[in-house]
Amino acid sequence: MQSYENITVKKLQSSDLDALLHYLHNLSSETKSRFGPHPFDAEGLIQFYNDNSITGFIAIDQYSNTVIAYSVVKDGLLHHDKNRLNGYGYPGMENNSCTYAPSVADNWQGKGIGKRVFDYVVEDCKQKGTKRIILWGGVQSSNNKALHFYQKQGFVTIGQFEYNGLNQDMLLELKRQ
Repeated sequence: MQSYENITVKKLQSSDLDALLHYLHNLSSETKSRFGPHPFDAEGLIQFYNDNSITGFIAIDQYSNTVIAYSVVKDGLLHHDKNRLNGYGYPGMENNSCTYAPSVADNWQGKGIGKRVFDYVVEDCKQKGTKRIILWGGVQSSNNKALHFYQKQGFVTIGQFEYNGLNQDMLLELKRQ
């Protein structure tokens, strides 16, 4: 993995809205189709972030001053996923869990940026007492790059479901330092 000293990872702030919108609008159709926790317009983003259980994270390339990666973390489980996730038999699934949705700009994929943002998110989750991270809406089974990335980070598949193709629910148990 390369080292990028010019990359800053931080929590999303309201002053980052324009930069985030620029990032979202410049994603390829394929990347957009795999990332969908919220609408891609200003009003939709503002409404989405009115939920205090949601935190955004961004990576900024300081040379171009642009967002190159973006992740969303929601404390707890998504309402529409609770029954399916609880059905996998993991005790206490709803307690101290968060739901995670990452994305990386197309021309930055495969360069270690997703890992850098993920490490930042994990540390934030640990500080809040989160015990497990669950992928937001699972991951499409056909998305081999994402599956490989999540497995390298320690995620395990806990079940599968059908929605526009086969998807895998994946979970990462966080270890305390």
